[in-house]
Amino acid sequence: MIKIDLEQQVNASPAELLALLTDHVNLSRFFNAEFAIAKSSFEGEIPGGKGCRRLVDTLGQSFVEEITKADISGIEYRIVGSQPLKHHFGQIDFTVLEQQTLINYYVEGVPVSYLPKIIVQWAIERDIRQALRKIAQHFTHEEQKKWYDKLLLR
Repeated sequence: MIKIDLEQQVNASPAELLALLTDHVNLSRFFNAEFAIAKSSFEGEIPGGKGCRRLVDTLGQSFVEEITKADISGIEYRIVGSQPLKHHFGQIDFTVLEQQTLINYYVEGVPVSYLPKIIVQWAIERDIRQALRKIAQHFTHEEQKKWYDKLLLR
């Protein structure tokens, strides 16, 4: 079992982070992967929220992730099937600080037997760490606030 637990403070509200991280088709700006929507979220849920399934292509692997929770407190998701991790659980929590929001990104799962655990953990941790930095940088530019306003109109 691998467990990854990373944090990053960002100059954004939980609502801004929720909107950014449920805009699945544009997540490749932050993560080393390509994303496509395979299934829309459940009726009554936010776009890209609970029930949404996204196709992920990264490092020669293709798999499906399903959003199991998405609200102002954070996002939870899981890999559908057992590739590249079995028993996968991903959790992104948003905690409001005085002027910022703390993102806590937690992932756990069991790598498939033919992949060395240490390599899998290193690759996933590196990608999440880089993504968190890019998300923080995204919100350091006032111009990016305009993006959020535009996204709310969708």
